[in-house]
Amino acid sequence: MGPRINSLGERTGVEILDPIESNRYVFYTPESVSPTPTDTEAFTYPVSVAREITVSGITFPNNVTAVVREDDGSHLRDVGHERTHELDADDYLLEVSAPMKLYLRVSSSLAIDATTDRIRIEFGDPTPVEVGTRSSHNSPAATITVPDDAESALAAISAFSSALKTTSPERSWPTLRGHPPRIERGDELAIPSELDVPDTGITIRVPADYEYVYPVAPLAYYLGADVVPGEEPTLKTDEGFEHRLDTDRGFEDEVARVLKQVFVLDCATRTEGFHPMDLDERRAVEAVASLDFSALYDASLAERLATYLSVPASVLTDAMPVWNRVTHVRPNPGSLELLPFVVEELSLVRVKSGASEPSPTTDARRAEKRDALRSFKRSSQFADLGLPSESDERATGVPEESEYVPLPEADAMERAWVGDGTPVHGAKLLASAFDRNRVEPTDSVIDVIVVCNDEQMREEWDAVSEVYGTRDVVAFDVDCRFGVSTDELRDLLAEDHDLFHFIGHIDGRGFACPDGIVDAETLSETGAKTILLNACRSHDQGIALVEAGARAAIVSWGDVDNLGAVEVGETFARLLNYGFSVGIALEIVEEYTSIGRHYVVVGDPSVSLAQCEDRGPRLFDLKWDSETPPGPDDELDTVVTNHPSPAYSIGSVANSFLMSEEDPDFGIVPGSQRFTNTGEELEEVLGDYSAPIVVRDELRWSDKWFGGDDAAEE
Repeated sequence: MGPRINSLGERTGVEILDPIESNRYVFYTPESVSPTPTDTEAFTYPVSVAREITVSGITFPNNVTAVVREDDGSHLRDVGHERTHELDADDYLLEVSAPMKLYLRVSSSLAIDATTDRIRIEFGDPTPVEVGTRSSHNSPAATITVPDDAESALAAISAFSSALKTTSPERSWPTLRGHPPRIERGDELAIPSELDVPDTGITIRVPADYEYVYPVAPLAYYLGADVVPGEEPTLKTDEGFEHRLDTDRGFEDEVARVLKQVFVLDCATRTEGFHPMDLDERRAVEAVASLDFSALYDASLAERLATYLSVPASVLTDAMPVWNRVTHVRPNPGSLELLPFVVEELSLVRVKSGASEPSPTTDARRAEKRDALRSFKRSSQFADLGLPSESDERATGVPEESEYVPLPEADAMERAWVGDGTPVHGAKLLASAFDRNRVEPTDSVIDVIVVCNDEQMREEWDAVSEVYGTRDVVAFDVDCRFGVSTDELRDLLAEDHDLFHFIGHIDGRGFACPDGIVDAETLSETGAKTILLNACRSHDQGIALVEAGARAAIVSWGDVDNLGAVEVGETFARLLNYGFSVGIALEIVEEYTSIGRHYVVVGDPSVSLAQCEDRGPRLFDLKWDSETPPGPDDELDTVVTNHPSPAYSIGSVANSFLMSEEDPDFGIVPGSQRFTNTGEELEEVLGDYSAPIVVRDELRWSDKWFGGDDAAEE
């Protein structure tokens, strides 16, 4: 099912619903409209649904990014903000950065007035406008069967690039990469004949060993490379270029370096094509390397690769974006089924064997866990229900100490784990969470259920009940329940919800209710997409809910005290409501709350609850020189970290209304941009809505800090 284009009910305008990703976008019109079907083939870019409306103008709310193109897709100008544009009558194609791909075709003159709050376009007289859109939803198009041998795995990885929609530098855009085929384990290698693998002339040779198979997979996918067995890890092109992958850095680090370098230089080169823009990373590259981007854009992939890797990695340090994720895997056949989903995110992949433990870091993690069990406890009242004591083995609800996996620090926004055991920090990927065939369309209303089953925890219930749904454009339906019985809880878990947030007592036996317990392992199915279990020892119950149908669960791996849990619960609620994925939300909660390090994500960490008001989720870190709170005229330095999301994943771009005329217009997602602004300018941009800000290493919210009580406390 594709997106839906409807007239607005509450005012004149159009709403676009993406039922697969639960996204909604609106724009306003002076006249009432009745969208009628029109030809999807009339658009230069692919759209799945198209409607025609007749209006004299359009207003896009919030800080969207818009581009004016000729009808054939050729770039004319970026709309920007605090700008006006007058264009003579002609055929135009407007591209709008919405949670779904959005295009508008119109034959008219254009009078454009762009501010930080909206973009208004006037056509003069009522004019037919064709509105086209397609969902950002992306799933595997085929399945490869692979036996349990590494050489067959190399052949399967060689077919991953069949998902690429282009081998030009534009494949650095997430919408032009596509999802690699699914992998299932079987007796014989079977690669569907319909998979069209591009002939790029690039070959990667690595030993037929899982320790080489997994790390090379994202690079092979992105390069469209044929991966074959060979003793010396080497990247070659049919034009004679050769690059060793077993350098002094080590194999994994060199593979990561090549992927990062090719990717960022593709992002710079693509600005010569359909999307010319002033890109932060291109400026950084041009400051240290002399590259003819115009010639590179027209070169073959093999030619570009040779030129890209001729640039020493050391000179590109400032141009490299922070990577989105590092995924650690056990080097065995069991990790293979999740590999296409890891590669689709362009995650770096590193192998981890059991022989790497123990270590000083491991000992520190274990000590931390023991301290947590003693010091952070949201006390259990299961005994009050007449249940067995907590010494019962079934009641633990968390893995044995030997089952925890310490993951090393990484130069990435997130860490993930594939394999037996649970990471001490980060996310545990579960194959059941990626079974996207069971994703069903919704009405694009974000459905949230909050359940609190303990009067002593009412503070969190009150706090999150006020947080969820505080958005103007995104439609929420929030239901808050207190003192839910076992039958009611089973019914709620079976219903469809975008988020199920539980506050109360949990252990391995299940959820505590006034009349008994509900064990998630006894549930055949849950309709909840995202689960937040803010209770002690909720790990095993969260795993069971993901296996029953949830996409992701935020769980604790030990006991948590009530005060700390309230802080964590409210912070998660705000971050998810704002638009962060559960994985990024976890990283922020770990860093900025007192007990956040006692939570992990199980399932798919890329799942998000709602689209973000800032297009992609951002974290604003404010710094100033004086000891007192800044005034309207004082200058502040702001680091804006652009985080990935399902709608704006790695390779997207972001801009900010904080930039001056000297600043570049865009930066790659994920990544950071730095700006200098006065207090008044910051308040104008951030003061009217709730965005996460960091003030002196503490997480705050912009609507409360600017001119509010939070600022007065500084």
